[in-house]
Amino acid sequence: MMMLEKKSPIYIAIFLFPILIATVRHGGGTLYALIFLFGLVFGWSAWRSLEAWEKKVLVGFSIFFVLISLSLINTQDFSSGVKKVERYIHFPLFVPMYLLLKKYQVDTGKVFLLGLLTAAVVMFGQAFYQTSILGWGRAVGAYNSLILGDVAMLVVAIVVCALFTVSQNWRHYLLGALAIGTALSASVMSGSRGAWILLPVMAVWFLWIKRKNLGAGPLILIVIMGLLLVWSALSLDQVKSRVDTAVTEYQNYSQDRSKINSISARLEMWRDSIIIWTDHPLIGTGIGDFKTDRLKLFEDGRSYLDTQFGHAHNIYFDVLATTGLVGFLGLLMLMQILPFHMFHSFWKNESDPWLKFYALSGMATIIAFAVFGLTEGWLARNMFVRTYLLSILVFMSSIAVIKMRDEKISDFDRQ
Repeated sequence: MMMLEKKSPIYIAIFLFPILIATVRHGGGTLYALIFLFGLVFGWSAWRSLEAWEKKVLVGFSIFFVLISLSLINTQDFSSGVKKVERYIHFPLFVPMYLLLKKYQVDTGKVFLLGLLTAAVVMFGQAFYQTSILGWGRAVGAYNSLILGDVAMLVVAIVVCALFTVSQNWRHYLLGALAIGTALSASVMSGSRGAWILLPVMAVWFLWIKRKNLGAGPLILIVIMGLLLVWSALSLDQVKSRVDTAVTEYQNYSQDRSKINSISARLEMWRDSIIIWTDHPLIGTGIGDFKTDRLKLFEDGRSYLDTQFGHAHNIYFDVLATTGLVGFLGLLMLMQILPFHMFHSFWKNESDPWLKFYALSGMATIIAFAVFGLTEGWLARNMFVRTYLLSILVFMSSIAVIKMRDEKISDFDRQ
């Protein structure tokens, strides 16, 4: 009973996090901070129980932070650089949070899934209220349209993972379809175009990874949702308007680079990032200096963009420019490839449905944020970083807890 009382606050925080992160200002951040503080106080003793694969990811996240921080050597605007580094400090602070869940053997994946299902409906309700009742052009949630749209699309990806792995009857498929439909609608109402790129990427990846044993239920659901998505794209004025605007902006930019719009601004920033990186190839120009260096390019006649931007609206170009090849390789190897490989190994080698769900969802989370990073500098936003890390935290720790329980049962059977 005492152990259950200690676990209850963790379960509550994990359940509420996906519901609040994009809909209530500071709601998700407060829950995230509470988990961290509890981990900082109570979690450290669990380090001795970690397996080698767990330590690799935890150490990798910590090294990633160190590599990013190296660029401070070149930073001219040190105050801005320190503020940027504060976002990255979430990665080493991931360690005590993980140790907390491992110490108390909290399998939070199921609770997190319930939170995601609830979050889909809550985000839809908020988006509908903001667009249809208040008359706003785009739903913004608690912060802005990008956060709402991307989080809603992440919900879609993880719910599809659940349908592939742990769904057992028509009620599960119906509930999943409802969550997918409401989350997609919330993302559409946000007008977040970058989030929509995830749909074809995830569709191809899901079909590839399940190509050998794709069941009839998930396949039918994918076909139905695909048809609904095509119908929506062809019929919803908001979707058509955003897509048409993007096409028009790119055409105008291709004809005249001096015509700055949301599309051309990104393309110019990405081009400028490459120029900045070539001037500082190893550790970059210094985190926090992107805005200053980009404006200098404009003053020198090397850029058409005179607008001030604090980051490149693309995590890859932004990290490359500000932290150089060292930070860029750290981003790919330690933040993406290393945890992805860890999840993929469990996906291949385990047969337990919930283990496969956690492994598949972990990979889906990494792919989702890799795609979001193509058009949005989410590493510069605390809400995005916390959503990414908490999702990894839940799925990784849940795998470790199940594996630990299985080993204990096996030891008991042998005795």
